[in-house]
Amino acid sequence: MPQPERTCIGCRIRATKSSMIRVAWQPELSAVSVDEKQSLPGRGAYVHLSIPCLEKGQRRVRGALRIPGTVDWRTVSDPWAFLRTLAKLDQAQLSATSGFD
Repeated sequence: MPQPERTCIGCRIRATKSSMIRVAWQPELSAVSVDEKQSLPGRGAYVHLSIPCLEKGQRRVRGALRIPGTVDWRTVSDPWAFLRTLAKLDQAQLSATSGFD
């Protein structure tokens, strides 16, 4: 049985849902949050765990999540910093175990 696919908001390439991270707009918090369990209510968007996708996704998230009005990004928790850290760790682990270094 095929796995569900989603489109990355960064690169706009379709991939399996399980290979991406979901972010969701939480209007009661006025925050964009990482939805680790993929269970938060409301509109969500998916992004690959790679620096280029995260950087492009950060620019596109407002439209993808249809966030109304303006968002004071200083008061919003920064899921992108968290995801960039994860992506760097993931790349470091891949380099350490690849055997091609």
